[in-house]
Amino acid sequence: MLPLGVNPRVARLKNEPPIERQILGYLKANPTAQDTLRGIIEWWLLKQRIREAKSYIEKALASLVAKGKLTSRTGADGQVRYRLRERQLGKRGNKF
Repeated sequence: MLPLGVNPRVARLKNEPPIERQILGYLKANPTAQDTLRGIIEWWLLKQRIREAKSYIEKALASLVAKGKLTSRTGADGQVRYRLRERQLGKRGNKF
């Protein structure tokens, strides 16, 4: 028996192996989707992993900027670009 307030479909999805969960998650978000094995690997799963990784990468970049390891600059196109802080550039063998 599921705890009160737990959606049975969500509970079933959490019990699936990781790849199966990713495929089912993609299909839940895109119920009319269909593709070949290659398409599923290259588009569905890769897209999903990129989307999941985005928030972790954003946090890591913000942390590195806050620690003074990277600098960030917003370009004319509105995109933020990151690079090593100048004082880090001259330090060979720097373990950061």
